[in-house]
Amino acid sequence: MFKRTVILRLLSSAVSSLVAVAFLASAFTQSSAVAMGSGNPYQDAQTGLSYQIYQPGTTGDLLLRSFKLLNCGPKNEQWLAAIYGEDRSIQFLETDASVKCSNPGLGVKVATVTINGAKATVVAFCDPAKPKQWKNCKTSDIQNYGGYAMWTTKPNKSTGTNKLLHATSIEVLVSGITYANLLKISRALKPVGQK
Repeated sequence: MFKRTVILRLLSSAVSSLVAVAFLASAFTQSSAVAMGSGNPYQDAQTGLSYQIYQPGTTGDLLLRSFKLLNCGPKNEQWLAAIYGEDRSIQFLETDASVKCSNPGLGVKVATVTINGAKATVVAFCDPAKPKQWKNCKTSDIQNYGGYAMWTTKPNKSTGTNKLLHATSIEVLVSGITYANLLKISRALKPVGQK
C-alpha cells in the first residue's frame, strides 16, 4: 500500500510538472499571436508574412466587411483579401509577387497608369457577350460594370526589423466606384508600418 501511494504521488508530481512545462511552452509559442492583437488587421497580417502588406489610406464611406488571409496552395504563403462595402465595394487583394493566387476575371484593358511609382494595368469588366460594349469599353465603364487596377510593388524593408520583404502583387477591385476614385484609392495604399 505504501509503495502504491508513493508511486501515485510521484506520478501526480510528474503530471503537474508536465502540465506546467506544457503551459509555459504554450505561452512562449503563442507570443507571436499575442503580438498580433494590435487591433489593425493589416499590421497583424504583416507579422506572419514575408511580402509587404499595403493598407488603404482611404475607402471613402465604405466600411470593412471582411478581412481574410487565404491559402494559396500547400507551399505558398497566404494571401490577403479585404472587402469594404456591399453594393458599392472595394476589394484589396494582395499576395507575394512571385506566386499567382487569384484571378481577377475577364475584362478589357482600358488604361495603363502609374501608382506610387509602379506601372499598373486598369481593366473594366465589360461584357464579352455584347460585342459592341466589349469593343467600346473605356475607363468610364468601371463605374457601371466594375473593374480593377493591378500592379506589382518593389521589395521593401520592414520597419523596425530592417528585414527585406518580398515584392507584392496588388489588385484593387471595385464595383459602383468611378475610375477616378479607383485611382485615388489605389494611390492611397501605404506599406504597413509607414505613414
